[in-house]
Amino acid sequence: MIGLLPNVVSPFSALSLPTAQDRTLPTQTTDTGQCPAIPDIQSKPYTDPDLPPPYGEGYQYTATANGKAWTGQTAGTNDDYLDPEYALTAEAINEQDGKVQCDYGGKRLIKNGVVADPYLRLTTLK
Repeated sequence: MIGLLPNVVSPFSALSLPTAQDRTLPTQTTDTGQCPAIPDIQSKPYTDPDLPPPYGEGYQYTATANGKAWTGQTAGTNDDYLDPEYALTAEAINEQDGKVQCDYGGKRLIKNGVVADPYLRLTTLK
């Protein structure tokens, strides 16, 4: 009986009908050329006063690119993802709610058994 379940679902998958989740996703493009270049991003330690340590500890990131000010922050980490060992790169750009968002990722590192998966989102107004 379980073998029939994929056959029932497959016609819907084949039609590629959008789901409610698909309709709520931000518009995403692959042209990350609008994102600030890594050398243009600055970081400084940041502590969120609304979160208890170590959860509110992280970094605040700022940049200016294409005449726009970009900002972002990380929390719950002592890692500055601009360190060369993370090899941070722009991976995606999207628009949502009148804002442009650039997502950055990098090299996963394991130090003393602690995993660091670099992820940074910089945001600016459209």
